[in-house]
Amino acid sequence: MKMPQIVNLNPQFSRVERELSARIWAVFGRFPDLCGFSLQDRTSLPDYIDTSSLRDELFVTELGFSAPVSELEYEEAYQLITDAVADIVSERPEAMELLRGRTFARTLH
Repeated sequence: MKMPQIVNLNPQFSRVERELSARIWAVFGRFPDLCGFSLQDRTSLPDYIDTSSLRDELFVTELGFSAPVSELEYEEAYQLITDAVADIVSERPEAMELLRGRTFARTLH
Protein backbone atom coordinates (compact mmCIF):
# COMPACT_ATOMS: atom_id res chain seq x y z
CA MET A 1 0.00 0.00 0.00
CA LYS A 2 1.29 3.43 -0.91
CA MET A 3 1.64 5.93 1.94
CA PRO A 4 -0.59 8.97 1.36
CA GLN A 5 1.17 12.30 1.17
CA ILE A 6 0.33 15.31 3.26
CA VAL A 7 0.00 18.40 1.11
CA ASN A 8 3.11 20.58 1.36
CA LEU A 9 1.80 23.80 2.89
CA ASN A 10 5.19 25.44 3.23
CA PRO A 11 8.48 24.28 1.68
CA GLN A 12 10.37 24.72 4.97
CA PHE A 13 8.08 22.12 6.55
CA SER A 14 8.51 19.40 3.91
CA ARG A 15 10.77 17.25 6.10
CA VAL A 16 8.47 17.62 9.10
CA GLU A 17 5.47 16.78 6.92
CA ARG A 18 7.16 13.60 5.66
CA GLU A 19 7.85 12.49 9.23
CA LEU A 20 4.34 13.42 10.29
CA SER A 21 2.84 11.55 7.34
CA ALA A 22 4.78 8.38 8.21
CA ARG A 23 3.68 8.48 11.85
CA ILE A 24 0.03 9.15 11.07
CA TRP A 25 -0.01 6.47 8.37
CA ALA A 26 1.35 4.01 10.97
CA VAL A 27 -1.63 4.82 13.21
CA PHE A 28 -4.08 4.17 10.38
CA GLY A 29 -2.21 0.96 9.54
CA ARG A 30 -2.53 -0.30 13.10
CA PHE A 31 -6.28 0.39 13.28
CA PRO A 32 -7.97 -0.61 10.00
CA ASP A 33 -11.38 0.70 11.15
CA LEU A 34 -10.04 4.15 12.08
CA CYS A 35 -11.64 6.67 9.72
CA GLY A 36 -10.07 9.84 11.05
CA PHE A 37 -9.43 12.30 13.82
CA SER A 38 -8.77 15.98 14.39
CA LEU A 39 -6.19 17.86 16.42
CA GLN A 40 -7.28 21.06 18.14
CA ASP A 41 -5.67 23.50 20.49
CA ARG A 42 -7.32 24.54 23.74
CA THR A 43 -9.02 27.58 22.16
CA SER A 44 -10.96 25.27 19.82
CA LEU A 45 -12.28 22.95 22.50
CA PRO A 46 -15.99 23.04 23.38
CA ASP A 47 -17.09 25.47 26.09
CA TYR A 48 -18.11 22.69 28.49
CA ILE A 49 -14.45 21.61 28.86
CA ASP A 50 -12.58 23.38 31.64
CA THR A 51 -9.24 24.18 29.99
CA SER A 52 -7.65 25.63 33.14
CA SER A 53 -6.47 22.19 34.28
CA LEU A 54 -5.20 21.04 30.88
CA ARG A 55 -1.44 20.89 30.35
CA ASP A 56 -1.23 19.77 26.72
CA GLU A 57 -1.22 22.12 23.77
CA LEU A 58 -3.00 19.83 21.28
CA PHE A 59 -5.95 17.51 21.81
CA VAL A 60 -7.25 14.58 19.79
CA THR A 61 -10.91 15.11 18.93
CA GLU A 62 -13.46 13.60 16.57
CA LEU A 63 -11.88 10.15 16.74
CA GLY A 64 -14.04 8.11 14.36
CA PHE A 65 -14.22 4.46 13.37
CA SER A 66 -16.09 2.75 10.53
CA ALA A 67 -17.15 -0.14 12.76
CA PRO A 68 -17.82 -0.42 16.47
CA VAL A 69 -14.66 -0.85 18.54
CA SER A 70 -14.17 -1.81 22.15
CA GLU A 71 -13.32 0.78 24.76
CA LEU A 72 -9.84 -0.74 24.92
CA GLU A 73 -9.31 -0.36 21.15
CA TYR A 74 -10.57 3.22 21.30
CA GLU A 75 -8.16 4.02 24.13
CA GLU A 76 -5.26 2.31 22.31
CA ALA A 77 -5.91 4.33 19.15
CA TYR A 78 -6.24 7.54 21.16
CA GLN A 79 -2.99 6.84 23.01
CA LEU A 80 -1.10 5.93 19.82
CA ILE A 81 -2.21 9.17 18.17
CA THR A 82 -1.34 11.17 21.29
CA ASP A 83 2.09 9.55 21.52
CA ALA A 84 2.81 10.13 17.83
CA VAL A 85 1.84 13.80 18.11
CA ALA A 86 3.85 14.29 21.31
CA ASP A 87 6.91 12.63 19.74
CA ILE A 88 6.88 14.73 16.59
CA VAL A 89 6.29 17.97 18.52
CA SER A 90 9.06 17.22 21.01
CA GLU A 91 11.49 16.38 18.19
CA ARG A 92 10.35 19.21 15.94
CA PRO A 93 8.53 22.05 17.74
CA GLU A 94 7.73 23.67 14.38
CA ALA A 95 5.34 20.76 13.76
CA MET A 96 2.87 22.37 16.17
CA GLU A 97 2.02 24.85 13.43
CA LEU A 98 1.27 22.02 10.99
CA LEU A 99 -0.84 20.05 13.45
CA ARG A 100 -3.07 22.67 15.03
CA GLY A 101 -6.57 22.49 13.60
CA ARG A 102 -5.84 19.63 11.20
CA THR A 103 -8.09 16.72 10.43
CA PHE A 104 -6.58 13.43 9.31
CA ALA A 105 -8.78 11.00 7.39
CA ARG A 106 -8.24 7.61 5.83
CA THR A 107 -8.09 7.75 2.06
CA LEU A 108 -10.29 5.24 0.28
CA HIS A 109 -9.70 4.18 -3.29
